Amino acid sequence: MQPLVFAFVLHAAAQGLFAPQLAGSVIDPSGAPIANATVRLETSGTTIQEVRTAGDGRFEFTVDVAQMSGDPRIVVTAAGFAQATASVSSSSRNVQVMLQPAPFFEAVNVTSSRGDVPRADPTATVVVFSSSELSTSAAMSLDDALKVVPGFTLFRRTSSRVSNPTAQGVTLRGLGGTGSSRSLVLADGVPLNDAFGGWVYWDKVPQVAIDQVEVERGSASDLYGADAVGGVVQIVTVHPARATARALVDGGGLGTGRVSLFAGGRARGWSYSAAGQWFKTDGYVTVAEDARQTAGVKGAGPIDTRAGSTHQSGLVSMGYQAANGWRADLRGNVFAEHRDNGTPAVINHTASRQGSGEAAGGLGRGLLSARVFGGTQGYDQTFSAVSANRTTEDLNRRQRVPTRLVGMGAQWVRLFAQHTILVGAETKFIEGDTQEIRLAQGLVLGASDDGGTQHVGSAFAQDTVAVNDRLTIVAGAHVDGWHTESQNTDYNKTLGSFNPRASFSYRISDRVSLRGSAYGGFRAPTLNELYRDFRAGNTQTNHNEALDPERLKGGDAGLLLARGRASARVTAFWNQLDDVITNITLSTTPALITKQRQNADKLRSTGVELEGDMRLPASLSIGFASAIVNARFKGDTSLRDNRVPQVPQYNAALSIRYGRKPWAASGQFRVTGPQFEDDLNLFRLRRAAVLDVFVSRALAAKASVFIAVENLFNSRYDVGRTPILTVGLPRAGRVGVQVSLP
Repeated sequence: MQPLVFAFVLHAAAQGLFAPQLAGSVIDPSGAPIANATVRLETSGTTIQEVRTAGDGRFEFTVDVAQMSGDPRIVVTAAGFAQATASVSSSSRNVQVMLQPAPFFEAVNVTSSRGDVPRADPTATVVVFSSSELSTSAAMSLDDALKVVPGFTLFRRTSSRVSNPTAQGVTLRGLGGTGSSRSLVLADGVPLNDAFGGWVYWDKVPQVAIDQVEVERGSASDLYGADAVGGVVQIVTVHPARATARALVDGGGLGTGRVSLFAGGRARGWSYSAAGQWFKTDGYVTVAEDARQTAGVKGAGPIDTRAGSTHQSGLVSMGYQAANGWRADLRGNVFAEHRDNGTPAVINHTASRQGSGEAAGGLGRGLLSARVFGGTQGYDQTFSAVSANRTTEDLNRRQRVPTRLVGMGAQWVRLFAQHTILVGAETKFIEGDTQEIRLAQGLVLGASDDGGTQHVGSAFAQDTVAVNDRLTIVAGAHVDGWHTESQNTDYNKTLGSFNPRASFSYRISDRVSLRGSAYGGFRAPTLNELYRDFRAGNTQTNHNEALDPERLKGGDAGLLLARGRASARVTAFWNQLDDVITNITLSTTPALITKQRQNADKLRSTGVELEGDMRLPASLSIGFASAIVNARFKGDTSLRDNRVPQVPQYNAALSIRYGRKPWAASGQFRVTGPQFEDDLNLFRLRRAAVLDVFVSRALAAKASVFIAVENLFNSRYDVGRTPILTVGLPRAGRVGVQVSLP
């Protein structure tokens, strides 16, 4: 299919289907062109056409401005720059727009407003990664690249390349403790979180199809209702406004290889794109060597094998943009993954299919958008008991987890003088179950089928008030509802929650701004927490269908500083999660630790985030990000004052980037503080420090070769104690080629 797409795109370009009526260029203050900037042609608040700048900063529109009513204008946004606008007239044919570097609080994004139209929200705490930043990062997987965000950690620290999917939960601002993610991860507004378990499949979106990634921590995630108490990670894919093609081919150590392709374009109001990715790694032995030697085994024993994985993903989309501003889009995604989890008998496999449709346009002097999405997924997992000397294992459990998801939502936004009013609602239905076969010594002991259904809904409203050019106030609320039913028992539960939010931003001067927020949140237990048991190492965790939802109340305050090429942000936060769900230890023996998911009264997380960015001469930039977090259990619980498991006491990252053709380079040094594996704080994971480096050179205007090395100094760092110690990714180098057209 992809060769046909490429051929059609190039043929369309050759036939002149994009004849320009209005053209121009986008530059920075030095006069250098800005590539991949988003340029929108608007009139009366409605987007007529959207394009991207080429490598030379040029853009072209095919709409005749002379036939447009209202007051047409061009709105230009680009990662790392402040938004700029330029009026156009019927006689305009060539426009030049200059963008100024943006401090943190002017980062253009779609997450903090759920908007069709990207904008900067001064009350939100958002970090934006552009596609160019991601493509010049040594990190091979998206979750590894996001580890430079303050307070961003993964359950058990390890990369998605070798970890079990159920351990890929996202923690922001200390709201962790279990494999289920308390942060919502989206791709163009559609959840990537597993509908059954809440964990995240980071590779569902092919790497070259990603245009930018936005990470929102704190209050602005209230617009996303349930499941977003920790924050929102939004992946925005490429929506080409002209014939476009991208390719990435790389491979190297640990038997790793990847091919990622994208092609798309636009013609006569129609847009289309297709992307695909193939990935394979042999992985490495995750059990620490000294743990194997303690068990009387030198090197990798017959049971300890490499944790390898393979996956294939595909993404297709088609849309139509009408002349009156209305548009419609269809999107489909398929994903298949297989993982070897470190011993011969323990594997898992995932196969998912997902589709979505969206329509948006002007209605009632505002902008209405509506989305529907759904899909099915099968997840297979095996478990085993490993002997104390790690020489034999016994397959003791097979699981099959089929899931079905249907969701829909709509929102309407309108500008009234100083007010921007946004109202909306969304709902989703999830059905899933755990089909399990229990075994011992190859004999079937029994079978079970536990599961149920969930309905989760949310209605929200928000008013953003631009009081004056210094003060912005945001007030809003969302009402969440949850209903669950067991398929095997009479158990069912219905609960609701009202969650207000108030935020402000005050610009004290051109260099200093102050912001603050107070907010609430709600997260329902997943079907995984309610109905699925699992085993990791010698730790068995049991389900609990009587779990109550979690409720969040929190606040943050920040100071933002900008002077010339430098900007910084300091944010203090306080969060309390009532009825927090965690894995409680019930019993401990030398051979088995037994836990159960339970509500443990309160989780209280306080801390401070530090971020800084400096753009130096000679195309050099330096970034710093850090978070210090104190997350502990509180209230009426036996865990009172224990640290929340899987939440490090601090993390810090120093990033350096250089970009002047034909060379580009980057380095990221990350330090993750100590943390505990378990609720009793018995198993400690030590501090980890990792350096990644990347260097590329352009071969031609559209192609480059690169070398990347992750964990350059081959540091050994802990990622899990179950109680067997497992370690993170060793030094892994790779080489590759990137191509981008035009």
